[in-house]
Amino acid sequence: MTVTLVLLLLAALLLLGMPIGFAMGLTGMVGIYAVGGVDTLMGIVAVTPYRQSASWILIAIPLFVLMAEMLASSRITSDLFAAMNRWVGHLPGGLAIAGVLAAAGLGAVSGSSTAATAALSKSVAPELLRAGYSPGLAIGTIASAGTLAIMIPPSVIMVIYGILTETSVGLLFVAGIVPGLITVVAYTTTVILWAKNVPNAAPRTERFGWRERFVALRGVWPMVVLFVLVIGGLYSGIVTVTESAAIGAAGAIALAFWFLRGQGFGALKEALSRTVRTTTMIFTIIIGAHLFSYFMTLTGTPQALLAYVDGLQIEQWVIFAVMILIYLVLGCFMDQLAILVLTLPIVFPMIQRFGYDPIWFGVVLTKTVEIGLITPPLGMNCFVASSVAGIPLSKVFRGVTPFIGAEIVTITLLMSVPALVLWVR
Repeated sequence: MTVTLVLLLLAALLLLGMPIGFAMGLTGMVGIYAVGGVDTLMGIVAVTPYRQSASWILIAIPLFVLMAEMLASSRITSDLFAAMNRWVGHLPGGLAIAGVLAAAGLGAVSGSSTAATAALSKSVAPELLRAGYSPGLAIGTIASAGTLAIMIPPSVIMVIYGILTETSVGLLFVAGIVPGLITVVAYTTTVILWAKNVPNAAPRTERFGWRERFVALRGVWPMVVLFVLVIGGLYSGIVTVTESAAIGAAGAIALAFWFLRGQGFGALKEALSRTVRTTTMIFTIIIGAHLFSYFMTLTGTPQALLAYVDGLQIEQWVIFAVMILIYLVLGCFMDQLAILVLTLPIVFPMIQRFGYDPIWFGVVLTKTVEIGLITPPLGMNCFVASSVAGIPLSKVFRGVTPFIGAEIVTITLLMSVPALVLWVR
């Protein structure tokens, strides 16, 4: 009964517009008080905020966010898009495909989806609209492609998952590369089919010569160098996750100063401001979700749910599929990071009991988070793309619909063929 009342209180606070971190923290404290009394509440509240945030590996989060913000402030995104356009611009929907490839390149050196989407909306979306692309295709592609930043490493979501489940973040990063590339192929296929089947949605552009294509690659080398430094050092074991994040942030700052010349300090100031806001939001959610998780643990809910699932006469893959479906539905209404921190203490023991690999589950779960970023009514990337590009939100949501279908196909493939992820083992 107590669990039901606290869940209703949480839902009411969210409907009233309270930030998710504060809502979970408040309801968690109410639940802890109801179950354990004031002494238990004060004991948990006294240590939880510090214990859950004073972590060496958590330092990687603000560093990866700063890395993304600095790259979003520089000219790198535009140069990357221009280079990709030289290679694929002549294909059906070529400019949009170039946007997807640019997003993949940006995602390889950025752990923040919203920062990547903002950068793409600012630099790539105007080019698509100027070329005569339909707003739905143009902005739908940008909002969807921005999600690649949390699948292609480095990824803030994977860092959080690794910390909560004590799973190797380095292996999670490497395991996300192939699913990220599969997503790029799925998005590219979606764009081509859209361009071929919807008249005038994507006008053809000129074909560039081989010399122009290779010359354009000069603008790509900074991304390649930064990716090798961050992921190569991490996978080789030379550096830890936090150290690789520090290298990435320093490299992004250096590149931004190089490309922006005299405007580097202004970009750094703005990037630091956005990083502080984003990091504060993330840590507030982490602390609030842990308070709520303590309440759930005190009530014995995870154990009761596990015992109930064990007693069901249902195949494990059916239970897993229902679990993923629930994650997809939750992604439509809740912040993706909050869902992760809130549910893993309950869900992860089931994953271990079923014998599923935690690396594989982490990548599949990251994919569900990726889909939640573009599903209505709370798809964050859609709001960012609409705001930056000045396109009505309704057109953005219509534009991402085909890409949501491509995402469903991709996640089904990853669930059916675990080797696409587990090759890192």
